[in-house]
Amino acid sequence: TLRAATTLRAATTLRTSRRGQSSTAAAPLRYFSAWFCPFAHRATLALEHHRQAVPYEWEESLGWEQRAPTGDEDFEATERSDWWYHWKSPALLAANPKGMVPTLLDPATNRAVTESIVCIQFIDELAAANGSTAPPLLPTDPFERAAARVAAEQVNKSVTSGYYQALVRTDAAERADGFAKVLDGLRAFTRESRGHFWGGDSLGLVDCVLLPYAYRLYALEHYRGFAVPASGEGGVWERYQAWLSRATSLPYVAPTLPERERYLRHVAKYAEGKARSKVGNAVRRGAAAHDYDDTLDDDAAHAQGVK
Repeated sequence: TLRAATTLRAATTLRTSRRGQSSTAAAPLRYFSAWFCPFAHRATLALEHHRQAVPYEWEESLGWEQRAPTGDEDFEATERSDWWYHWKSPALLAANPKGMVPTLLDPATNRAVTESIVCIQFIDELAAANGSTAPPLLPTDPFERAAARVAAEQVNKSVTSGYYQALVRTDAAERADGFAKVLDGLRAFTRESRGHFWGGDSLGLVDCVLLPYAYRLYALEHYRGFAVPASGEGGVWERYQAWLSRATSLPYVAPTLPERERYLRHVAKYAEGKARSKVGNAVRRGAAAHDYDDTLDDDAAHAQGVK
């Protein structure tokens, strides 16, 4: 097996030494993540927002590897000679057999929390229980909390899935339709925002769901020529761009943003049709990214030619 990316242990140790500092005696959560993954980035933002109340230790858990053909595939070996698969750490697979990040593990009980939007809410609740002094990521009012959850899901269905559709699909019309979904999601987010951020004057759930993708939209401009407008539509795009600048400039957010050229090299595998991941596999077969199937879109299934 040829592994394309190591686990970056030295860099991870450096990051861990300055992250998740807390005066509480609780053992740090084990945070299985990946530097490039926008889904995991959502949980990172929540952890950094509440870093004084929720200690954690980052474990880099995904990388790329090339796998030699086994001879059992349902296609010619030359069709997949350049394919790249996600390598997943044994510790991640032990904590979450689906092998998805983010995954949070309580080392004292071996209980795990998965799914990016669920992780944000879990971190916010845990922070409150630990006496966090940072503003909550979800509103205290039950109706407003419900509205935030709905808006977060809408971002996931529009911007997240549109991003992968524009990046991965090969048909030009399908790519354009994906980017149109992205723009629709950004418009809705901006028009619904009620302050410097979606829910007011501090970062919240909906911001954490959108920001990892909003920041990475330069990849669509680089590989597909799709650019978010800088202005127009009655000030919608000026307000959106101001939000993006404000959010990425937060002192605890800026260090979490992946370096542009490094991320472009990573995501090239999706743009060139060489990435074999659950999300990439789902989008290639015509499903939305948020509707990936753990069985149909599993790496092993696609290695065997399952469609």
